Amino acid sequence: MTRIVIVEDHPLVLEAVKKLFHDNAQMSVVGEAHSGEIAVSMVRNLKPDVVILDISLPDINGLDLCQLFMELDPAPKVVFFSMHEEVAYIHRALSSGAIGYVLKSAPEASLLCAVDHAIRGKYYLCSEVNQTVLKGFLDGKSAPGKTPKKSAAAALPGGLSRREFQIMQLILDGSSNKGIADLLFISPKTVEKHRANIMGKTKSRTPMDLFRFAVRKKIIDVGA
Repeated sequence: MTRIVIVEDHPLVLEAVKKLFHDNAQMSVVGEAHSGEIAVSMVRNLKPDVVILDISLPDINGLDLCQLFMELDPAPKVVFFSMHEEVAYIHRALSSGAIGYVLKSAPEASLLCAVDHAIRGKYYLCSEVNQTVLKGFLDGKSAPGKTPKKSAAAALPGGLSRREFQIMQLILDGSSNKGIADLLFISPKTVEKHRANIMGKTKSRTPMDLFRFAVRKKIIDVGA
């Protein structure tokens, strides 16, 4: 039995996804979360095989949340279920450790197929996403399969450590010190220390300075 957790903050979408798996004897929805904070705790405790994850959540970007899931032991297979079809989102989703990406506009069978592929350790992109990735590749953009290795090999901007970079992304998402502490299972004081190091290394005195740094280093895309 494949155990699934759904992370989705829209009630109608959540109910539709749950219904999709309701009559499947081989798959069971064991948990549902409407925020990143709840999701991290739930996935840590329930240890599902697959997480179906939205990108747009109220407290944390799903792309950053996926990276947190990859640090768990065992790490779940992550399938993104998103309205975002831009190639930048798809590349970053795969770079974050996801094994599947399905658009909310795709046929229902696509999500079932993505979960089936995930439990077998195989990547799955719905046909619409495949077209987007292929077009991006033909236009000369990097293929998603190359992104994780390149990111891992490259030095992080500003000399930030991996943890500092992770916390900076959460800060840019608007998370508070307490929110970050709860998500990462560390103390607020530890978050404060990391935040101070981040501000120092990026030569930022204000949150706006940090935002400008992130834009300059292409950590965030203001046009996305």
